[in-house]
Amino acid sequence: MTRPVIGIDARYGMHSPRRGIGEYIYQLLRHLADIPRPYDLYLYADERADNETIKQFRSAFPIEILKAPNFFWWEQFAMPYAARSMSLIHGTANIGPLRTKQPLVLTVHDVIEWHRGKDFGGQIPVRHHLSRLYRMNALKYLVRKSSLIFTVSHHAAQDISATLNVPIDNIMVTPLAPKYQSDKIKWPKTPFVLVLGAMDPRKNLALVMKTAAMLVRQGVHFKVVGIESHHLSRMMQDTLVPDNVELCPMIDDVALADLYAEASCFVYPSLYEGFGLPILEAMSLGCPVITGMNSSLPEIGGDAAFYVNSRDPSHWADAIWQVITHPEQQKKLAERGQRRARQFHWQNTAQLTDDGYRRGLFSLGRLPHS
Repeated sequence: MTRPVIGIDARYGMHSPRRGIGEYIYQLLRHLADIPRPYDLYLYADERADNETIKQFRSAFPIEILKAPNFFWWEQFAMPYAARSMSLIHGTANIGPLRTKQPLVLTVHDVIEWHRGKDFGGQIPVRHHLSRLYRMNALKYLVRKSSLIFTVSHHAAQDISATLNVPIDNIMVTPLAPKYQSDKIKWPKTPFVLVLGAMDPRKNLALVMKTAAMLVRQGVHFKVVGIESHHLSRMMQDTLVPDNVELCPMIDDVALADLYAEASCFVYPSLYEGFGLPILEAMSLGCPVITGMNSSLPEIGGDAAFYVNSRDPSHWADAIWQVITHPEQQKKLAERGQRRARQFHWQNTAQLTDDGYRRGLFSLGRLPHS
């Protein structure tokens, strides 16, 4: 029997810097490289791929850089044509080829777009509306076409099943994990509140501004980091930013790790998450976490986070003040957070994904029964 080959959409994992889906793909591939496999992996990337990242992975996998005028052409023409001889294709980012004859497995990280405009604001840039329409309609078709769906949390699995009418038995949960690891907690903490910035209404940055305004007199300083440069100047012009809020552009992983370790607490007010990876990243570095009680957040945070009403800034202000003015509670949250973060491992994500690949290949008759 010819050794089967799985073609993987590795685009976002090859970019630098990476966020969210890109981190998932990058870490998944890093750890799949260490697993003995009865199949080969073949990676497809785009022209935005980072040279150093490509060099890193070329020692483990063949990688092909595909040229395309836009993401639609890459996803629906360039990749499916290049992968026409693959035994299986893995669409890693909520999308895959619609017309390929090759069997497909798909990672669906969430069904956020079905909640937009209902559970949180629906405002998105005009240029994103066509992309959203394409991806939503494609996903409804692709989940029926795929032999297996990977997702990142049990909440996401239930939401995908209910929203897209996918049998729950056809969904495999492969939880994410923090990229940072530390056994130490920096103490005492530096007096600032850390927030990851994003312009999507789902990330609830407007609530952060209202919360910060309530804590101006108490001298609580907020650092909002990770706002893309083209949004940063506009936000500083158009948004009422309280005097105690420092807006910062995107930073690298090392600088972000330092901020997680130093901050008095990390505030994550998102209104919907398929997973909520920043919660674990903060916890892994001993940063107390305050977050909402919605979507997957309680599943990921467990008993190690301080939960509040996601939409009430006064609740957030009270929680922040309580944590930063009660060192014993602050330290207990940090310690519980580190224990919680250690329960999540990228090796586990890779092993579960490998199990899914084997299941898919066996069902196709491409692997002998083991």
